Amino acid sequence: MVAAQTFYKWTDDQGIVHFADMPPPKSGHVEERQLSRPPAEAPAAEAAPATGAEAPTPIAAASPARVIVVSRQAPRTGPSSLHIRGQVKNVGGKDAQGVAVTINSVDSTAGTPCLSEEAAVAPSTLHPGESGSFDVDLDNPCLSGDPQVDIAAVWD
Repeated sequence: MVAAQTFYKWTDDQGIVHFADMPPPKSGHVEERQLSRPPAEAPAAEAAPATGAEAPTPIAAASPARVIVVSRQAPRTGPSSLHIRGQVKNVGGKDAQGVAVTINSVDSTAGTPCLSEEAAVAPSTLHPGESGSFDVDLDNPCLSGDPQVDIAAVWD
């Protein structure tokens, strides 16, 4: 069975298309979509040619690092502040170094970007299959009311 990652797509009142790992708290039409993971690599013995030639490198082992947000929480701590925490995971085939998350929000009345922050992930290097966590307090006028906050993993 192939596992999949769920993501959500919607267009806000200003016509801006959003993609996130969690649906917006309030929105009319949200599309739920699945990203299928690539199939597992074949064992080396099955991949080796019968002629005795050197076996090709398995595809999954050659795949680059890919870090995804697997959980997040953003409880309000004040009128314009949030405590954002969660977990990321490297689902790729190589190490991910310098892992962090970007936190972005758009002004709900003007539809313009008004917050772009980066938060560290610990540990900052994730081997394939490993998880890390982030935890940050943000206070910004953009976070007043009921803002849509997008969180994405970044790495070197």
